[in-house]
Amino acid sequence: MSALIAPERSVKFHGSLVAQLLLKDENLPRGNLVKNTVGVVFYSCPHFGSKLADMPWRMGYVFRPAPSIGELRSGSTRLVELNDFLHELHKKGSLDVLSFCETKVTPIVEGYGGWAFRLEIVPIESAYPGYGELVVLESTDHVNSCKPITRTDPSYSETLQFLHKLRAASSYR
Repeated sequence: MSALIAPERSVKFHGSLVAQLLLKDENLPRGNLVKNTVGVVFYSCPHFGSKLADMPWRMGYVFRPAPSIGELRSGSTRLVELNDFLHELHKKGSLDVLSFCETKVTPIVEGYGGWAFRLEIVPIESAYPGYGELVVLESTDHVNSCKPITRTDPSYSETLQFLHKLRAASSYR
C-alpha cells in the first residue's frame, strides 16, 4: 500500500476504519501512509466500543457475529490499540482529529403498530477518543450522523472547516 502513496503528498481521511490502515502501514518499511496522513474525521466512531456490538455476545450462541464485530465490543483490545496509536500521532502534532457524536437513539428494529427497538449505538463517551475536536450533532442518530441535510449542517460545515485548516497547515509541513 505504501508504494501507492506519493511521498510528498499529504493525506486526509474520512472514515471509521482508517486507523487499521494506518497501523498496518506503519509496520511496512516506508510507512508513507502514516507519515503523510495529516487528519482524520470520525462520524460516530466507537473508539471505546458500542453497545450494539456487545449484544450478540450477551445472547449466547443465538447469533454468531463476524470477527470484525467483535473488534467493536466495549473494552476491545484492538480498539484500545488503535486509539493509543492515533493518540500518539496526535500528541506528536502529526495528526489532527475531528470526531462527531450522535445524540438520538437509532431504530434497530421497527414493527407494526409503531413499536421499535431503539439504541444509542455510539454514546459520547465512546465517540470522543479523548483528544482532538468534538462536535456533538444535536438531534442526529447513528445512521444520519454522516449525512448532512444542507451545507449549514454541522456535519458538513465543520468537516469543511477542518479540511481547510488541514490544507493550510499542510502547506507549512
